Amino acid sequence: MDAVIHILSTNGWRDLTIREVSDVAGISSGVITHYFSNKRALTLDAINDATLQFVKALSKFEHRRSDAADRLVALVDYVSQPSPAGIPEWRFWLSLFGRMPFDKVLQAEVQKVHRLYGEIIVRLIEAGVEERGFRPTRAPDDIAVTFISTSFGLCTLMVADPQDMPPARCRRMLLDVLGQDLGVALEEAPSAKVLRVRE
Repeated sequence: MDAVIHILSTNGWRDLTIREVSDVAGISSGVITHYFSNKRALTLDAINDATLQFVKALSKFEHRRSDAADRLVALVDYVSQPSPAGIPEWRFWLSLFGRMPFDKVLQAEVQKVHRLYGEIIVRLIEAGVEERGFRPTRAPDDIAVTFISTSFGLCTLMVADPQDMPPARCRRMLLDVLGQDLGVALEEAPSAKVLRVRE
């Protein structure tokens, strides 16, 4: 499954064959076909595994011991990198999104990622409201959808034009989007106090 993720991240769908997977994984194609009935089954298992990795990585920010603003900034720091540690790089997700309109099963996987990612963001927003640090201007669900759409869009630009959209710019823009919707200024410096109430 790691080989599938690697191939989709580096070469896209055209090079995704059982032969290529066996070469990258360093095992015989017979071993692969023994465990997976076909390339599609292997690919779907790899995508499901990537989804679980992504959600597991993001849920760590939800459970950190700090206030909600600190946790949201840490999450933004994480997702604004081209290759966040512990999950497939953004090129993998872009290859998945590019194929999704033509495949209902892939659509369902992308919807699952969005839903689970959204649930994490909503819970962090609700925690910030309980802490009296956030004063949202819209419903948490709407804020989460805006943030996720913006983060995936900016990550697309980060991959397509890394000179114009370096991680620091991506991070700043994501913090601005969240801060506007939460009624706070999320500070630029990760080590600084990250919450300032907007006037």
